[in-house]
Amino acid sequence: MSISMQSLPESSRPYERLEHFGEASLSDAELLAILFRSGSSGRSSLELAQEVLRSDVSNKGISFLRDISLEELMGYKGVGKVKAITIKAALEIGKRSMRADPFWKNQSISGPKDAIAIFENELLHLKREEVHVLLLDTRHRVIRRVLVSAGGLSSAGLYPRELFREAIKANASAIVLAHNHPSGDPKPSPDDISTTNSLQKAAFMIGIELVDHIIVGHGSSTSLKEMGIL
Repeated sequence: MSISMQSLPESSRPYERLEHFGEASLSDAELLAILFRSGSSGRSSLELAQEVLRSDVSNKGISFLRDISLEELMGYKGVGKVKAITIKAALEIGKRSMRADPFWKNQSISGPKDAIAIFENELLHLKREEVHVLLLDTRHRVIRRVLVSAGGLSSAGLYPRELFREAIKANASAIVLAHNHPSGDPKPSPDDISTTNSLQKAAFMIGIELVDHIIVGHGSSTSLKEMGIL
């Protein structure tokens, strides 16, 4: 028989804590426990959530759930089809909500941290390499984000005309380039550096500022501007 939430002290119940203190105050395990709703085999939903999160060997935190399949979720003892489907649906809702009304809409890019916050949200969990660009106005406010290519800087055969086409159409004054390293290591490769230098020269010629180039890894990202390459 599973332990119900009602048997826990009120101060330890995720539902009551969210109601009184807001969702941001909850731990990853507490948020997951709310989705589970009930526990299994003598464990509360909170204990079940803690057990699932402890299995993350990648040290990604709760975001590791985005990378596992429905069947893998159902492989956890106590996580049946309904619980697994609920988790995947919640993750997809969060993903779509960010696309529908991006938190970075009209945000100003005043430094690498601003750009990293935007790109990490989109690129961190990709299994393939993608190249994205933020289009900026004269005040470095975000106009929109554009997927330029999939496959990486060199393997995708990225050319300046492809990179700057959308920037010119949007009358952008500046851009921030970004791509991810699925290996998790955000250190720029020699190709990353040489391509960045070529694109910077092309940008200068057409009157668009290349503000930065961000490389997104697992748990950390690199700014080529901070490295002195730009």
